[in-house]
Amino acid sequence: MAADNFMFDANSAVAYGSRDTFERTAILALVIGEETETPITTSFGHQVMRGAFYLVADGEGSYGAARAEFEHGHRRTGPTTWVKQAQVLAYRTPIPATIETRVNDHVESVVEATAGDWIIRQETGELMVLRPEAFDERYELIT
Repeated sequence: MAADNFMFDANSAVAYGSRDTFERTAILALVIGEETETPITTSFGHQVMRGAFYLVADGEGSYGAARAEFEHGHRRTGPTTWVKQAQVLAYRTPIPATIETRVNDHVESVVEATAGDWIIRQETGELMVLRPEAFDERYELIT
């Protein structure tokens, strides 16, 4: 499925909250100019960050997160540590899909989801993909 044809399946999505125990290490990368693009190689492929962003440590490497979106959805717990505080809508995809992560009409990454991966929509509308183990570590069902 092409990324431009992908539609988030809101009918299959359920609300999840972030686990308070999942803490992330993130460092702010300031760049000159809001239009400056910084390429990053991640565990899930490539990203192109635009403007200031956080470099977030992950168990499999690191990834970028746009500054405004990251600060909106996280609470600082230490000089470089954060806990996510936002809710998401998510479902497991029954079929492979190509997902574009967009922030302010800028494509940050394109990720190939396999059947069984979690498709997540952030409060800001940003889409992302997580493997089942990573999703279970980060999120819990809101009851």
